[in-house]
Amino acid sequence: MAGWQLKNDLAEETGVELMEREHSRPRLSSAWFLVLLAGSAFLAGTTGSLAALQSEDAREMAELVGHVANASTGGPVEGAFVSLLGSGYGALTDAEGNFRIPQTPAGIDSVQVRFIGYEPSHTVIELVPNETTQVTLLLSQTAVRVAELVVELRRSRRERNLTGFAERMEKGFGTFFTPRDILNRNPRLPSDLLRGEPGVTVRRIQFGRAEVYLGRGEALRCPPALYLDGMYQPGSQFDDLPKEDLGAVEIYKRDLETPVEFMRAGSTCGAIVVWTPGGDDFYEWAEEVSQPFK
Repeated sequence: MAGWQLKNDLAEETGVELMEREHSRPRLSSAWFLVLLAGSAFLAGTTGSLAALQSEDAREMAELVGHVANASTGGPVEGAFVSLLGSGYGALTDAEGNFRIPQTPAGIDSVQVRFIGYEPSHTVIELVPNETTQVTLLLSQTAVRVAELVVELRRSRRERNLTGFAERMEKGFGTFFTPRDILNRNPRLPSDLLRGEPGVTVRRIQFGRAEVYLGRGEALRCPPALYLDGMYQPGSQFDDLPKEDLGAVEIYKRDLETPVEFMRAGSTCGAIVVWTPGGDDFYEWAEEVSQPFK
């Protein structure tokens, strides 16, 4: 009987204790419930954003290999610059005219090829995901060159325009770099000579060269016309030249200040005129300009 009574007492105590615990348990208010709900939604959205970023980073890639040849002779073109305008990747051709861009986003892209003395070439291609696409690109020369005739023509034009360098500098139109200026700056690339000049934009170096724009040329996406010893170099840019070719340089940022002999029909993007060192005529001329070359 005593044992039965003790069991009932324990049951009653346990029930009381359970009821007290039930009443003392904290309850979530509706406000806290809404906060937790919003937090769950935020975490779900964050997870979705991360998944989207991972999907973007996991873009399918492709490889491009090819050969650049002279359209007239079929011979290889060494040192041509091949670039994909969509992705920005590029490469130079080797001695056999071959190039390789090992990794670039798959899909439709435009291939541009540039080399001094040739017209720029543009070709639209489709890069197959996870595969190697092969192309053959042809470059057309701008003119047929006869060695003896070209040398004589360049000498006469060079002599005439070297004399005009000082005259054009005195008129105050354009920006001029004498041989002494170039020696003092000692540029690693030709474009380094123009960095910091007002009205000149030098973009970051890619594949060993940088794009140069004069005046409003960057907004129009057109580079300046390049002249070497007085002769127009179609399809070439300033950094296509080796720095050893910089004897003296003239910069014309606007068509209004560009001399007639350095104007191209329809061009409004200025001109860069480069005079190469070498020969008695250059050193004799350099002694006559301010800050002479030594």
